[in-house]
Amino acid sequence: MTSRSGEPRSVALPWLIAAVGYTAISIVYLWPVVTHLSSAFPHDPYDSSLTGVILFWDAHSVPLSQAWWDAPIFWPTHGALALSEHLLGISLLTTPLQWFGVPLITASNVAFVCAFPLTALAAHALAFACVKRHDVAAIAGCMFGFSPYRVGHLAHLQMMWVFAMPLALMALHRFVEGGRRGWLVLFGTAWLVQAAANGYFMLFFPVLLAAWVLWFVRDLKSASLIAAAWLVSTLPLVPVLLGYRKIHDALGLSRSINEIESLSADMTAVFAASPDSLVWHSLSRWSRPEGELFPGLICLVLVVAAIALAVVRFRSRPDPEAAGWPAARMITATLGSLFLAIAISAHVVGPWRWTIGSATIVSVAGSDKPLSIAAFLFLCTFVTLPAFRLVWRRRSVFWFYVFGASAMLVLSLGPHPTWAGTPVLFRAPYAWLMELPGFSEIRVPARFGMLFVLCLSVAAAVGFARLTWALSATTQRALAVAVVVVALVEGWPRFEMAPPASPIAALSVFRDDAPVIVLPLGTTDSDAAAEYRGMTHGRPNINGYSGYAPHHYQVLRIGLGLNDGAVLDELARDRDIIVAVDRHGEFERWVRVVGPRPVIADDSDWRLYRIAAGSGPPVAAGALLSIQSVTANFRNNAVGQMLDGKATTAWSTGQVQAGNESVLIDLGRRRDVSGVALALGPFALDFPRALLVECSADQLQWTECWQGSSTALAMRAAIDAPLSPVIRIPVAALAVRYIRLHQTAADPTNGWAIAELTVFGR
Repeated sequence: MTSRSGEPRSVALPWLIAAVGYTAISIVYLWPVVTHLSSAFPHDPYDSSLTGVILFWDAHSVPLSQAWWDAPIFWPTHGALALSEHLLGISLLTTPLQWFGVPLITASNVAFVCAFPLTALAAHALAFACVKRHDVAAIAGCMFGFSPYRVGHLAHLQMMWVFAMPLALMALHRFVEGGRRGWLVLFGTAWLVQAAANGYFMLFFPVLLAAWVLWFVRDLKSASLIAAAWLVSTLPLVPVLLGYRKIHDALGLSRSINEIESLSADMTAVFAASPDSLVWHSLSRWSRPEGELFPGLICLVLVVAAIALAVVRFRSRPDPEAAGWPAARMITATLGSLFLAIAISAHVVGPWRWTIGSATIVSVAGSDKPLSIAAFLFLCTFVTLPAFRLVWRRRSVFWFYVFGASAMLVLSLGPHPTWAGTPVLFRAPYAWLMELPGFSEIRVPARFGMLFVLCLSVAAAVGFARLTWALSATTQRALAVAVVVVALVEGWPRFEMAPPASPIAALSVFRDDAPVIVLPLGTTDSDAAAEYRGMTHGRPNINGYSGYAPHHYQVLRIGLGLNDGAVLDELARDRDIIVAVDRHGEFERWVRVVGPRPVIADDSDWRLYRIAAGSGPPVAAGALLSIQSVTANFRNNAVGQMLDGKATTAWSTGQVQAGNESVLIDLGRRRDVSGVALALGPFALDFPRALLVECSADQLQWTECWQGSSTALAMRAAIDAPLSPVIRIPVAALAVRYIRLHQTAADPTNGWAIAELTVFGR
């Protein structure tokens, strides 16, 4: 390669300059992290502690072994690692560091710091593959590597570790350009690293890859080679995916549609920035959780200006070969306008219908359905435009990344897009993705925003090249430097550092391996800290902080919230446990909850108790007894659903628990009763918060035949059978015909449900 003066020039030199430059920028950009590599986490200690624990476990257990799956959190749950991401792709760096004696927090922070220059350099390489100019490529590198969007995810190491996506796209561009199959090896390797580092992009990135192949590859051979490279590089992930599926099925884990929608971006998210952004923090007033997609003003301006220039050029020089389908365009545009008018009318005047006689011709309940139809029809109109046909035929790089950014933005809006919180579309494209395996378990559709920013950064760089092509090389470089500076300033963060949780020194005195529960439990800060401390004391943690919480842990959290210390006895049914009470967090309350247990250590920070194994209540047993009838003081017409033999149907109070609910069981004749079983089915959290069981032979005289912790029994049920928990109440009553269940506590969220009711005895 030669310079413009004709002198030899090293091909590697610009890349070396880029690598050094991005590294230097990263050091300054991340200065608080660089100076606290071994003492603090970036941003906050919560998600950073979780990723730290996972990376520690990856380095100290054999991946895919049962011991690896059984991470020591949420004890006694098996397969607890599958409640979050495994981060094996990141452990490629952090595991060797830990093996060589580097402390976990240092290894984690090194991975965090390295993610920035690697991401910027990979985006640089992608843009260079598209335009063959390093000054333009630097724009993409800085816009993506140091984007304002990434500021909102500083606590999520796996969201920083995304350099393999632009690297994979660069390899595909190079393969299509020159046909060398070595680029497919790089593509497959980059895909595997990315999929192993971030579970979201293991599912999200193939959507963009499929669109890329559809746009740029028009011959079957090349498409087949790319697909084969992708499939081969995916094979190592299969055992991991099967492990996740097995454990999630066993624990009955799933995402609710409400949770998915709450973590979808709003249509205003393009103009929402993180409060940690130095320049754009004022835009955080538009933000919602994970919904801060602002890519930077200079990025948006370049893309919009390049689009405007392209439209002007096309209008001045239309392509006669791309002019087809005017009739179809007219039909779809007209119908789209009609449905848009219907949507506007529903928004202005409310629901309406058009009837002729007794027949309803049109019924409009809201604006979201007609607006969805209008959007689809306008999309059909757009793809028949001559301009679209032209850029499709030419395989325009600029327009692919513009359209790709638009598609990724739409997908980030989730299954039911909103505008400022108001639903506007009925069934968006993300809802279609949810029909595919894995997507229904993804909690945060808004993370499609990373792909939106990637595509937009490349489009901005290519757009800059188009906007400045007629200028001198010196002017182009000067403008590129100016854009880079503006992009870096826009993406500059306001950093805070968070020290990790300090260990519980008293635990080191005891040499057994009794599981530890730390109180308070159930808050993000206490659970994340307890999880992190587990790396020091080496015991199973009863606490946990992760993407999912197993059912028994949710019940445990409810029980402790009710100050029910019996749940601790239930945890110690088969094994001693140690209770560590934080002296700086409602100490007196938690001491009362623990009760008169043996104190085994006490200092200025912690008081430790031991609960001996076998402290839980007896387990009810006996033969099934027939039930003549059941009545309830709430929704009595539905009591048959607790006797229909179907665990998927249930009687419920139909309202939150108030403390005055009761169910009366008639056995038909006097029997000796040893227990009552309440199957919860899929309603695991709708258990009675407090229960009194009374028995009678004639309904004239009632005696208490059981009163205890229904929460402890519900937790035991969730541990023993997460998919079909059954509360088994031990009852000792002779010659009784009637059993009355009184629910005596209040709960602001859940009602009381019984999927199946059985009585046993003799």
